Amino acid sequence: AKKVKKDIGDVSILVNNAGVITAADLLSTQDHQIEKMFEVNILAHIWTTRAFLPAMMNNNRGHIVTVASAAGHFVTSFMVAYCSSKFAAVGFHKALTEELSTLGKDGIKTTCVCPVFMNTGFVKNPRT
Repeated sequence: AKKVKKDIGDVSILVNNAGVITAADLLSTQDHQIEKMFEVNILAHIWTTRAFLPAMMNNNRGHIVTVASAAGHFVTSFMVAYCSSKFAAVGFHKALTEELSTLGKDGIKTTCVCPVFMNTGFVKNPRT
């Protein structure tokens, strides 16, 4: 965040858009795969938001976009860990939005994007 501020100034739009998936039943999903999904799908959102939110709050201006997934609202078999991490992303968005409102930071907008399955190559033949 310090380097970005030095190079370009305050960030006014933050798009948290990283995501990983492992499609397997819960007992077949390896520990490191579960940890990686949570590290990328929710913890990264928290860390980047914490890095850039202070400047947004000082200016009472900005927009934070949380890219989650329809899997954060609707579950599907063989994706228990992934769905759980995306439920966490949706919850993060809702809680952050509420907190900003409570703090009177009405100049900071939030958007949560929850696409359905995309053919990104992570899952073979994605469908709903």
